Amino acid sequence: MVINQIEYYSQVRARRVEWLWYPYIPYGKLTVIQGDPGEGKSTLILNIAALLSTGQPMPDGSSVEKPQTIIYQCAEDSVEDTIKPR
Repeated sequence: MVINQIEYYSQVRARRVEWLWYPYIPYGKLTVIQGDPGEGKSTLILNIAALLSTGQPMPDGSSVEKPQTIIYQCAEDSVEDTIKPR
């Protein structure tokens, strides 16, 4: 039997947020890129993925310690005619 316990904020230990790209992309948190069609959301995130996967600096010049493994999920674009060609 699982018993739910109440967690009081007075018992929570605060910690700093660590950033991949301050103040846009925090480590360990969900990041959503939202906007109207054609505004460049996919281009932006694929550019960031390319930088991370090759260990290059982020757009603001901040460095990444080493190349990162990237998982890209897209529910709007076709893999064959849109994502792969990009």
